[in-house]
Amino acid sequence: MSEAPLCKVVDIVFVRFELKDLSVQKEYLEHFGMHLVRETQDAIYYKGSGSAPFLYTASKGSENRYVSAGYRVDNYSELKNLAAHFDVVIEQNQESGGGHKVTLSDPDGLGIEVFHGLELSDVEIAPEPILNTSANKSRINELQRFGKGSDEWVLKDDEWVYGLKAGVMRLGHTAINVANAPASMQWYQDTLGFLITDNLMMPDGNCLGAFMRVDQGDVPVDHHVMNIIGTMPGKEQYAGSFGHAGFEVNESVDSLMAGHFHMKTQDKYYHEWGIGRHLLGSQMYDYWRDPQGFTLEHWTDGDLLDATVPTTDVPARDLIMAQYGPLAPATFGLSMPSEDVDAYRDENASLSEMVKMFEAGK
Repeated sequence: MSEAPLCKVVDIVFVRFELKDLSVQKEYLEHFGMHLVRETQDAIYYKGSGSAPFLYTASKGSENRYVSAGYRVDNYSELKNLAAHFDVVIEQNQESGGGHKVTLSDPDGLGIEVFHGLELSDVEIAPEPILNTSANKSRINELQRFGKGSDEWVLKDDEWVYGLKAGVMRLGHTAINVANAPASMQWYQDTLGFLITDNLMMPDGNCLGAFMRVDQGDVPVDHHVMNIIGTMPGKEQYAGSFGHAGFEVNESVDSLMAGHFHMKTQDKYYHEWGIGRHLLGSQMYDYWRDPQGFTLEHWTDGDLLDATVPTTDVPARDLIMAQYGPLAPATFGLSMPSEDVDAYRDENASLSEMVKMFEAGK
């Protein structure tokens, strides 16, 4: 392969799934803060307040599985490069947004869809709350209230339910589990032009995986568009699997907190991890499992980097040990039915316990 990547994607657009039950997923996604923009007999498409024509889609299938992630490029010639190298055809996109695309598979068989010419919509900008800090008190004679204030809390079957949802704006990144992290990292660099932001280094000097971002030169981009994690010994069955998808909320931490209590008081969805602040990327995070056991994240306030920032080698513990928040459970990053989560956690050490064992040399 040539030194230059085959293309340089500029952004991630959506994630695609096949699901056995679309109706329960529709309800979940609406509680999560997306809105339905298209529905056919066997597919659903959900949008946020950002520019993407859709950021989540699922079709009816015989099993629950992650299919692919969609990305954008700026130049049609980049589709030609991909098509020639992988011997695939350039297709006219038949879904919302138009344009053209190529469909690939990464080294673990996970789908990649690369688009050129997608029609993007205007971004719905939410007003930013004005915060009074100890050093800067700018909100004078104006009360800080979100939604309908205390009226967001209503009694349902003698239980308090919080009505204000998080507003999802856009998809920011995915996380995947792979068989060979260095090989996958190289493939995404060579194929999609990703830059490595952080190498995740184990105490023995091996690379567990990486956070990777898109390369837009001097334009600042999210700290990562992908998190690649190599499967640990004994967990090889998770190679080539979906870890999570991270969706940026459309306001601030208040939107994330509102979304947390909205989801929690629905009393039907499994809370995976959070609320906390990541060390790598700095996002405030909150993770929820959907009815099929796939994990979706609300996040806000992430780091932005341009291409001049060099790759760093960081301890793998920085993936797990957040700046603050609850310790990471054993199930984080693994897709499984929610009803299996508690048993898995009972039978396996938490990720924070694994960090302790690695650092003790056990």
